[in-house]
Amino acid sequence: MPMYTIEHINSLMEDAVVHNLAGCELFRGIDEATLLVEYNGIGPEFFPAALRAKVTNWLRVFEPAALIHDLRNYLSNGQRYDFNFANTEFYDNCIILVDAAYPWWHWRRYWLRHLARCMYDFVSSAPGWRAWMDCYEKTLSNSSAPGWRAWKDCYEKTLSNKNKLQ
Repeated sequence: MPMYTIEHINSLMEDAVVHNLAGCELFRGIDEATLLVEYNGIGPEFFPAALRAKVTNWLRVFEPAALIHDLRNYLSNGQRYDFNFANTEFYDNCIILVDAAYPWWHWRRYWLRHLARCMYDFVSSAPGWRAWMDCYEKTLSNSSAPGWRAWKDCYEKTLSNKNKLQ
């Protein structure tokens, strides 16, 4: 069952567009059902839903960036370059949101910038890579995913050629 409503997700997408966040182009072509399933708030999948909801509430200024990051993970291709790109984009978007929310002289601006860096370090570490690869493997195992049939055909051909050589 989705944690968030489509209205909430639509408001996050509007905030992302208003703040001109990188990755807004991902909103085109993603259907509502996918948005409801893929957006889980702020925090890793292994967090219990109640904890993730609390963290999301505490760090709600980052929610539009988290939505884009979740969509990048959903579209994972298993490549390290794109993993690093998605995480850097997440960090940059967090900084844009914080700077828009608080003036330069406010202490919360600098505290949230620090938390954005901590989140970047976490999503760029081993658990973040595992989540990226889990999304990629989920895409590969979904027979309706783009490229799945071509990948499977190529794999089966490779196996049959290997068996012929033996």
